[in-house]
Amino acid sequence: MGKMKTLACGNVHNLRALLHGFHEQRRAAGQRGVEWQLDFRQWLEIWQTSGHLHERGRCRGQFQMCRRGDIGPYASSNGRIDKMEVNASEAQATKNRIRLARQEAACACKITSGATTAPST
Repeated sequence: MGKMKTLACGNVHNLRALLHGFHEQRRAAGQRGVEWQLDFRQWLEIWQTSGHLHERGRCRGQFQMCRRGDIGPYASSNGRIDKMEVNASEAQATKNRIRLARQEAACACKITSGATTAPST
């Protein structure tokens, strides 16, 4: 356990708080249908390397773990730490891309099935 204490940058209470943060983020990713490929050590290493572990949070100006382009799994090769505002902006752009793709697919489906509507007079 000594090595884990060193990784956690502090005492057992700090380690518990970090484990709780890890489990909460993994649970939230699962609820959103985002694959999680990080174990606790990998997650903590990403945070420690960023230098922003002490600024982690959900509020403006705080830092969050992001996925490149807000796509793919949370993985050591795909994760980075950035400000909440950047993460929220990327998430919104992804939602818009998905919405537009669904609209285009729906329109293409209607056109190929002949379900286009004639203008009413």
